[in-house]
Amino acid sequence: MHRKMIRKRNILAASIALAYAAPALATNGHVLHGVGSINQSMGGAGIATSIDAIGSNHNNVSSTSFMDQSSVEFGFELFIPDRSYSATAPTAFPGVSASGTVDSETRESPIPSMGIVYKTNSPWTLGFTALGIGGFGVDYPGVNPATCPSCNPLAVPQSAGGFGSIYANYQLLQMTPSASYQITPNWSVGAGVNIDWSSLAVNPFPATPPNASGYPDALHTATAWGWGFTLGTTYKPMPNLALGLSFKSPQWFQDFEWNSQYPDGTPTTFKFNLDYPMIIGGGLSYKPIPEWTLAADVKWINYSNTDGFEKKNFAVVNGAPVVQGFGWEDIWTVSLGTQYMASPRLALRAGYNYGQNPIKGDQQFFNVFAPAIVQHHVSLGAGYQLTKNLALNAAFYHVFENEESGPIISSGAPGFPPMNTAVPGSNVTNKLSEDSVSMQMQFKF
Repeated sequence: MHRKMIRKRNILAASIALAYAAPALATNGHVLHGVGSINQSMGGAGIATSIDAIGSNHNNVSSTSFMDQSSVEFGFELFIPDRSYSATAPTAFPGVSASGTVDSETRESPIPSMGIVYKTNSPWTLGFTALGIGGFGVDYPGVNPATCPSCNPLAVPQSAGGFGSIYANYQLLQMTPSASYQITPNWSVGAGVNIDWSSLAVNPFPATPPNASGYPDALHTATAWGWGFTLGTTYKPMPNLALGLSFKSPQWFQDFEWNSQYPDGTPTTFKFNLDYPMIIGGGLSYKPIPEWTLAADVKWINYSNTDGFEKKNFAVVNGAPVVQGFGWEDIWTVSLGTQYMASPRLALRAGYNYGQNPIKGDQQFFNVFAPAIVQHHVSLGAGYQLTKNLALNAAFYHVFENEESGPIISSGAPGFPPMNTAVPGSNVTNKLSEDSVSMQMQFKF
């Protein structure tokens, strides 16, 4: 393959190299808006609620001090995203004049969760959660330019200058042992250690420079361990009012590493690093009457200082243009939730969550396979006390469709505009909506 063809492929493919590694569970950026059925059904508001082990230990480890009993919980979520992308290349784009839309063939992603809170006969409360907080499966079909004279220019085969079909599978599990201490009957502090594990498989993998035959694959699943910590405090100025603050450090991961080969069989090795962002949040819960709980959280997610997210656009590596990072911006999120005890056994819940879009228009091209652009979530749920100690909870949430557009960004190859400037007349549009159903068993003792 000629050097000109390699450069052309870089224009259409290398620019979205890192996007494969972004979890497509994209609710607040790539951070799940809530964990477990109880927390999800309340819009993710959980920094000061102290209702369940999963939501409390994940959102604010100190809030476990104010749970009424020890609890063991198991949950399962079926996450259902609907993703597509459209691309248009103008007649001025050398050798290409096409447009079209491609839908992802992958839909459901299972997400497990479990949590334990143990209240000792002292000011100490111990907690533990193991949660799926990220994961995706993307399977975009390719198109045949011989039978599709005008189609999505990114979906044509590598030999024709695009990607062809695309496969990606990412999973992220976080385990958090914690301890909280009740300094006074109204004030607690807590700390936890985050132990993270993730896996990633991708084909093709354009985050590394191609050879004459194209880009290598990363289908041999790579794994990486990570770690971080979380701190929190909860204060109850009145019996029916709780205030909480939470700090989650970045989650620092090892590099993913692959032993792979190019399409022509030439062996190669390469690495990729993706950390998890720092999150700072504050929340409150208020009970106007004993049966009714109102909750609200505000969080700041720091993508701009997170490895894998902070850099953007192209850089030249070994003579070829390679994407440096996602180019995501910091975002604010708001969670609102309510729980009403319709009877001593039946709890009804509802919530709303809003998150800013971290991907601006000029970065949509670099995030075709990480369309974390949704903003508005609504949720409903219920819990029923089956026995004195055992309760079953269920939740559903819907994330309204959002779409964002931006231009194709030039890699600076000969015949194109200067590197990191827009190709005139080009366009890339990402579209995403989400649904989820989940159940959570809660055993109090």
